[in-house]
Amino acid sequence: MKWQKNINQVMAYIEDHLGEDLDMAYICRVMQTSEWEFRRLFSFISQMSLSEYIRKRRLTQAVDRIRAGEKMIDLASLYGYESQAAFSRAFKKQHGISPLQAKNKKAMMMPCPAITFNLFLKEDLLMKKNDHESISIIGGGGAGYALTIDLDEKKIQAINKAFWGDWGNEVVGTTALPLYGAFISEDTCQLLGDLNNKRVLEVGCGRGESLVYVGQRGAGDLWGLDISPDQIHKTRKRLDQAGLKANLICSPMENDCGLPEAYFDLIYSVYGLGWTTDLQATLDKLGSYLKTGGHLIFSWSHPIHKCVALEDDKLCFQKSYFDESFYSVPRRGGTLSLSDRKLSTYINCLAQAGFLVEKMIEETDEALSKGVHSAFASKASVLPVTFVIKARKL
Repeated sequence: MKWQKNINQVMAYIEDHLGEDLDMAYICRVMQTSEWEFRRLFSFISQMSLSEYIRKRRLTQAVDRIRAGEKMIDLASLYGYESQAAFSRAFKKQHGISPLQAKNKKAMMMPCPAITFNLFLKEDLLMKKNDHESISIIGGGGAGYALTIDLDEKKIQAINKAFWGDWGNEVVGTTALPLYGAFISEDTCQLLGDLNNKRVLEVGCGRGESLVYVGQRGAGDLWGLDISPDQIHKTRKRLDQAGLKANLICSPMENDCGLPEAYFDLIYSVYGLGWTTDLQATLDKLGSYLKTGGHLIFSWSHPIHKCVALEDDKLCFQKSYFDESFYSVPRRGGTLSLSDRKLSTYINCLAQAGFLVEKMIEETDEALSKGVHSAFASKASVLPVTFVIKARKL
């Protein structure tokens, strides 16, 4: 598509000239439109103004320059700020810390990823406050746009970490056992088995509701892993309320995080595993934490659900099922980034990590969906919206 090629040429030009005054006449020639029309179109698709995007990209690029030892006064001049103080205020507003504090490479930043436009429709993240609809992660709303982003594992982790700390539960909702996702429940599936005195790890423990669920059913040694310090805090508070204790670790699931090897009887993840930036590395690590014969159970939004939207009572394909590129979605002051992986990708990665799939569930539970009257429930009656896999470590 020529339009897509042209706008991505413009985005590359912006990225290469962040330290300069942009030539809007050049941008308009490439786009074959007026400056007003281009700015309006950019704002509509990206959900931020062109000026805001450029400012955020400059302040994101500034982090690397600060850590490379460049002077603040020089960066202020480079990026068009009247003074070092003005630059510092803008930097702190975006990242939450001062430029001086950003010199610490372990400091958590709020980067704005470079975007490229891939013009496909996806179902929106705006969801109703409904137990069955808020758990679909990408779905349950109208059609909207997503922006593909260049994969940088650390940046994506930082983006999602900040999102879950500030906005995650409020925007996406919270999914917890006994629900594995939309219209699939442990009460019906009975995947966990006997939990009595079992050593259990939850990946993506969120607010701690699922850990409370397994703890109250006899699990003897509870562990939780989450990328967000805020979520870890909420989990600890929820466990205290329930009179339970757990070892809680704040770390991306892809990283080495000090979990004991060959220790756990069960690892589970309810709408958590799909956030990983490296599925194979994550499954390899989870396999190393499990005892031989131990089980991994995880759920995620079904990939076919991400490809098909309900429009005028018709199901229409909006993107390729085979597209696994990462994309970024701005939402309510924050941004999240993820990829839609094929089911075969999950199965093949599990096999490579030494797992045997014992059971997979993708059917909608009619008893749960009965009485829920919405476009989302209608879609769930003919297409899977959630899948759950139970696999055993060989």
